[in-house]
Amino acid sequence: MPDSDGMLTRRTILGLVAIAPLAIAAQAHAASCADPATLSAAQKSMRKSLGFKSPAPDPAKHCATCAFFTGKGADCGQCALLSGGIVPANGVCDSWAKKG
Repeated sequence: MPDSDGMLTRRTILGLVAIAPLAIAAQAHAASCADPATLSAAQKSMRKSLGFKSPAPDPAKHCATCAFFTGKGADCGQCALLSGGIVPANGVCDSWAKKG
């Protein structure tokens, strides 16, 4: 917060510096879950062969409701069929199977 002169205080600057790595880490985690550009060639090939789509065209069938999905958070998790690959919870592939 700026002080009465409109200047940032040393305490505010130190606070911002302290939380910056947390914000960067959170953004990197979200990107690694949802950004197909970060996938290896093998991961891209596996997703293509399984017909992976994100977001899922059918709202009732998505990774978060699949038996092969293990959630790591609200937005992404791991898929057993994709060799433990991180996937967005709103995606789906041709091998979707309802959790029992």
